[in-house]
Amino acid sequence: MKYSRLVVCYLITVIISACSQKKEIFSDNLKIIALSPSIVETIFFLGKGDNIIGTSSFCNYPEKAKNILVVANISDINLELTLRLKPDMVFLMPSQKNIADKLALLNIKSATISQESLNDILNSFLTIGKKINSEKKARFIYDSLRTVLDSYNKPSNNKKVLISVGREYGTEVSYIYSNGETGFLYDIILLLGYSNALQTKIPYPKIGAETIMSLDPDIIIDLVSSNIDTEEKDLINDWKFFSNSKAWKNNRIFIFKGDYTTIPGPRIFDFIRDLNEKGSD
Repeated sequence: MKYSRLVVCYLITVIISACSQKKEIFSDNLKIIALSPSIVETIFFLGKGDNIIGTSSFCNYPEKAKNILVVANISDINLELTLRLKPDMVFLMPSQKNIADKLALLNIKSATISQESLNDILNSFLTIGKKINSEKKARFIYDSLRTVLDSYNKPSNNKKVLISVGREYGTEVSYIYSNGETGFLYDIILLLGYSNALQTKIPYPKIGAETIMSLDPDIIIDLVSSNIDTEEKDLINDWKFFSNSKAWKNNRIFIFKGDYTTIPGPRIFDFIRDLNEKGSD
């Protein structure tokens, strides 16, 4: 009789569990698998990065994360490898429910961490901290960052902001992937007193040049991946087609380079600081 891979993995884990005595898990030897860049960064920020024994693809920060074994991609996990690693906890995103279901069948503990909104990001410190025995540090970080956010909170100024999270670089802008009225980027815009130029609940819609012109935002925020080597002056020049827009005329096209702007972990607070400073210029 042939068994599926999942059934075989389940039998293996039952045998392992039966042959092992239960031991109390201490924070120093807790074995963690983290399946998103933002969760990996959060665990490192909480001081438990050395406990991570497995990650998913594209977990590149901090530098030490690059050396951790990759056991999964965004949508699937290597179950045999995961069983061999014997993790005490697997942290994953809400979109990875299929992975969580597989882990549950194998009696591997997992925790789903939402970091979609700004409040979610803050609360993730507490949720993760509790599960990795870093509650005190997590509470300190939460309280400190909440105080910082409160200091940035500004009344509405009626200025419209258009965010570009992706486009062709080094060429005239003909389309962008923007940000709707959802997620942590939207929360940041509201926090700093702006309004989102694009009024849609679609998270990252693709919009063309005509739509950009009709929106005529006061500010354009261009989020550029760290692997784009185009200089800032050239990235701004890509927007020259919109020279009649308020953003261009008032020199309010801001380039932010680096993945810290789009990964909803601890560094997102650096982006809020940087955006607040540019907006105040």
